[in-house]
Amino acid sequence: MASRSQQNPGSDPLLDPVRNALNSVHAHFAIGRAPVWRYPAEVAPFAVIDDIGEPTLARLEALLAPGEQVYIFNEPPKEMKGLSAGPPLHVFQMMAPDEPVLEADEKEGRPILMTSDNASEMFDLISLAFPGFYQSRTYEMGTYYGIRVEGKLVAMAGERLCMTGYREISGVCTHPAHTGKGYARTLILRLMRDHAVAGVKSFLHVGKANTRAVALYERMKFRVLRSVPLWPISRVSL
Repeated sequence: MASRSQQNPGSDPLLDPVRNALNSVHAHFAIGRAPVWRYPAEVAPFAVIDDIGEPTLARLEALLAPGEQVYIFNEPPKEMKGLSAGPPLHVFQMMAPDEPVLEADEKEGRPILMTSDNASEMFDLISLAFPGFYQSRTYEMGTYYGIRVEGKLVAMAGERLCMTGYREISGVCTHPAHTGKGYARTLILRLMRDHAVAGVKSFLHVGKANTRAVALYERMKFRVLRSVPLWPISRVSL
């Protein structure tokens, strides 16, 4: 698929991460073609558009179910036929340190690899702790780890946007009854270790309003690359 980022080969791929993921590692998820692509609704609520012209927005409308919402990185027009836009979600895009500390204390729990057999309990956990972006098949986007206490899944983290040379850490959540025990840090470090071995860079997105998570990432030496507005676009219900 053609892309604006491909027009400048030297540009930062994280300036357009959804497009670059669908152009590379996640090409098998892509629905649509130029000038509009998206992830399947049950995988991730993200879409890519080449421009905000009326023909392109009409193509986006055709790819959405009535009432369905996706997020785009382009600022949409104030008025659109068949579509409506909400206020943007402001997030920080953060990059992991070049030489991270990759060892976690054993007392913080031992990460275990999640599989499709764990799909429902992963969805239940994140829907309780941080509902919205994680869908029923989001786990297919990459590797996920979890921590169990007395057999119950209480924390998880994994990969979302995956592109050549980069992996996004996402789905980081802990059951409200088990916060403050270092589980998120342990899981993030496990993913960072995987990425270091694979020779890819770790990055993430976090809502600016989520000050607790931002503080954790800063303690882990993640640095803010930029502030990103994610624009929610919905197809008007019939």
